[in-house]
Amino acid sequence: MFPSTNTAESHALHQLRRAPLQNYFASTNIQSYMPIIMAQVEKLCNRLKEKDGRVVSLSDAFRCLATDVATGFAFGTPFGHLDEPTFDHEFNLSVKTVVKLSMLSRHAFGLFLPILHLLPEAVAKRMNPAFGRVQWMREMMTSCVKQSMNKPEPAPGTNPDMIQTLVSSSLPLEEKTFPRLFSETRSIIMAGTETTASTLITITASLLNDPGKLLLLRNELGNAEEAKDSPLEYSELKELPYITGVVNEGLRLANPTPTRLPRICEDQDLRYKEWTIPQGTTISTTSQDIHNNPETFPDPSAFRPERWANPIDRKFANRYLMPWGRGTRLCLGMELAKIDIYLTVSRLFSPNSGFSMVMYDTNDADWKTYHEFFAGFPKGKGRLAIAKVTCSLAFT
Repeated sequence: MFPSTNTAESHALHQLRRAPLQNYFASTNIQSYMPIIMAQVEKLCNRLKEKDGRVVSLSDAFRCLATDVATGFAFGTPFGHLDEPTFDHEFNLSVKTVVKLSMLSRHAFGLFLPILHLLPEAVAKRMNPAFGRVQWMREMMTSCVKQSMNKPEPAPGTNPDMIQTLVSSSLPLEEKTFPRLFSETRSIIMAGTETTASTLITITASLLNDPGKLLLLRNELGNAEEAKDSPLEYSELKELPYITGVVNEGLRLANPTPTRLPRICEDQDLRYKEWTIPQGTTISTTSQDIHNNPETFPDPSAFRPERWANPIDRKFANRYLMPWGRGTRLCLGMELAKIDIYLTVSRLFSPNSGFSMVMYDTNDADWKTYHEFFAGFPKGKGRLAIAKVTCSLAFT
C-alpha cells in the first residue's frame, strides 16, 4: 500500500531501496546540512525567548523542530512549522490522530488512510481540523517530491536533495515513480519526527523533575563552553560523558519506536537457548522489553545518566540500548536524530542559554509512553507544559 524502504518485506527489496539512501544519510552528507539543522535549533531557542514568562508546549515545539529538521534535510528547505505562532498545535494533534487511525487500519483491511488521503484539504478539514492539517502536509510533500523529480539536477553549488539522489541512482524505473518516492518521503519524515520529539520530551521532563541531575548537566556544559569560549558542536558534545548519559537514558526510557518490528530468517533455522525456530518463522520483540529489563538496567524506570559514566558499565549498557533497531534494518536517520537531540539539549540546558524552566500543569501520564501507535504516545494530555521564568521555557 505504501511502498517504502521500511515496508519492504523481502530482504532483497529492502536492500535495493536502502542502498541509495545509505549514502544520503551518511555522516559526511549530514554534515553538509549542519547549517540547516543548527538554524532550526536556534530558531526554536529564539521562539522560546519570545515567550518569556509564559507557558509553552514543548511537546508541540519539539515536534515542530523535528519536522523542520527532517524536511530541511530531505528537501533543503524546512516546511516552517517552527514559525507557527502556537508551535503548530493543530498539526501535532493531527499526527496523533492519523497514527491512531493507522493502528485501526491494520485491522480493517487498510481502508482508513487511503480514503483519508483521497479527500481534498477543505473536505478533510470540515470533517476534523486535524485531518485538514494532514492534507496540507501531504500537499507540501507532493509539491516538493514532484519538483525534485522534474528537476533531478541540483542547483549550482548545492547538494542533491533526497529525491534527486533517488532519481539519479541505479534503482530500476519502477522504483522511481511518484507514488514510490512520495511514500519513501512520508515514511522518513514521519518516522523522524515523533521519535526525536518523544526523546527530547522524556529528557526535558526527567531533568526538570530532578534538579540535581540538571545541575550536573549544566555544570558539564558550562565548563566545556568556558574552555572553548563558544557553544559546542555535535562532535564535541558527543564526547562529553554526562550529556551522553542523559541522551542515552532519554532514548532508553522514551522507547521512541516501541512497536514490534518483525523479522524473518528465510534460509536457516535459528537457535535461541534451548529452542529451535524454524526458518521462515516471523519473530519479533520490542525495545521496551529490553530497555526495561532490571537484569540489564537496574531500577529500569529511573532516569539515571550516571549508569553510562563508567566505561565498563557503558560498554555493557550500549550492547542492550537499541532505540534504532539492529542489523541490516538499523534506522537510517539515527545520526541525524542524535545530532538534533544533542544540539537541542545543549542549547536549552547550558548555563549560558539564559533559559530557566519549570513544569506547569504536567504529570507523568502527560509525557511517559503508554500507548504504542508505532511510535510511543502518553496516556494523559500528551503535552509537556513548562512555565517560563526569567528567559524561561514553558511547556504546554
